[in-house]
Amino acid sequence: MKAMRDDDFTGQQDGSPEGGPGEGESLKARLARERAEAKKVNASMSAQAKREKLSAQRRRAGAGLSEALLKEVVARYRGDIKRQVAKFMEKTRMPAATGRARQVSDKTRSDFGDNLMRAVAQLKEIGMPIQNLSDLSGKHAVALISYWKDEDQAAATIQTKLSALRKFFTLVGKEDALPKAVKLYDMLAQKGIDHGGLRRTQVATTSKSWSMKGVDPHQVVKDVYAEDSLVGIQLKCEVLFGMRLNEVLHWQPNATDDPRRLLILDGAKGGRVRFVDYSSDPVRAALQRQLVEEAKIAAQMHPRGVLLRKRQTVQQAKDRFYTVMRKVGVTKAQLGVTGHGLRHEFAANLYEEISGLRPPVEGVHTQQEYEDRLGAVEQAELAVSRALGHARPSISSAYNGSRFQIAGGKMTRESRMLLNNLVDVLEQSNVANVFREFAADIAWLTGSAALGQGLSSGQYIEITVRMKDEGDGLQGMAARTEALEAKLNKLVQRQIVLKSWLKSSDPDPALDGFIRVFGW
Repeated sequence: MKAMRDDDFTGQQDGSPEGGPGEGESLKARLARERAEAKKVNASMSAQAKREKLSAQRRRAGAGLSEALLKEVVARYRGDIKRQVAKFMEKTRMPAATGRARQVSDKTRSDFGDNLMRAVAQLKEIGMPIQNLSDLSGKHAVALISYWKDEDQAAATIQTKLSALRKFFTLVGKEDALPKAVKLYDMLAQKGIDHGGLRRTQVATTSKSWSMKGVDPHQVVKDVYAEDSLVGIQLKCEVLFGMRLNEVLHWQPNATDDPRRLLILDGAKGGRVRFVDYSSDPVRAALQRQLVEEAKIAAQMHPRGVLLRKRQTVQQAKDRFYTVMRKVGVTKAQLGVTGHGLRHEFAANLYEEISGLRPPVEGVHTQQEYEDRLGAVEQAELAVSRALGHARPSISSAYNGSRFQIAGGKMTRESRMLLNNLVDVLEQSNVANVFREFAADIAWLTGSAALGQGLSSGQYIEITVRMKDEGDGLQGMAARTEALEAKLNKLVQRQIVLKSWLKSSDPDPALDGFIRVFGW
């Protein structure tokens, strides 16, 4: 008897009415059609659920809740921006974003109002005054971000201020005025503003070291010594040990002396105690040791053994320090540098001392050169992070840039910033965890994005991935790649397209435009 095939089953045999969708249709075709229809229904249900969730989130955040109130206060106090802010804050409802349904605390409301009022005042300072609160828009937020960055404000401080602006825009129905994460970084890049400094793990795109700005730190130290020898010692601490000014002013050199390393005990950011080893370069180590001996003598003049004048407060010492800095031209307006740039200077020199290479942000070396010295480079990244008072090696990139962002060295400034934004996102730990979940071996950013081309928000991101052999064969690898792509698309706010790298050897990043984002 002849075996029956799928094609022998027609719509008539499976009970479909004549002339219906099953007529003349094989079992295989019918099952494929039903699967497609089910997939379409599931996609529709998923999209509906997503819309409902988004709508619930908007309601919870108070989206548009104070839109009518804003119109009312602007109409009543037109041209009086301070009174508009005061009345808006007096009457607006501010639901809490998390926990049970409730209004925010009085302190949160007060802080929000203070930040909003300061933002309005600072817009006037930078030449972008607004007459009415309803005029506040995304372009003003961008201008404020640029201003805050120029003022070297901390990432946490800037994010707090952005949260207040974003809350205001949400309340008055302008949620799209100030986007988050990658969309915000892209928006800044299109205005020529680097997003470095908005996140604690930001990647430097331009060097802030004095040397790269054409300023000789040692000559400036001499100029400062001529003005004030104590301030000269304080400045030299920043040059030779990468110390923050607050750490310098709390340092007790006689109480913490160690022949091998410098102990930073008080005044450290976050209260983190750390050691800074003396340089392996004999000349630099001798300069460091000479500075410590000089500091020990100067500190004896103060009852607490610190680098302050007798009866001088820390704040007074800071004021004196910056007064002398301005006098010798150490400002962005004059020499184009700030005191904080000396930490970048220190970081760059320490990186070279250990790795034998200048840091990536300076654009001296190719990515392959960093790959060839990977062990020493990773050791340098860790040493820089620890010497500057951080625990994670990734913090080194905030000072020295990332070795994974070198491809496309001739790209425009805007394209380079967009590329940095993208790699910054792909290097995050939550993205790395997804790669590990599906047993990815190595992943590279490839295609036009790796060359700094076609990075507009509407285009997809190409990532080439090599999967580990888990004994599931090529089909298993393909299934894992597909599942990985789906999860990355949900995690990253861009469309991700994965391509497979089936060769056992790695590509040449310098020739092929591959930027590794996972697998070290």
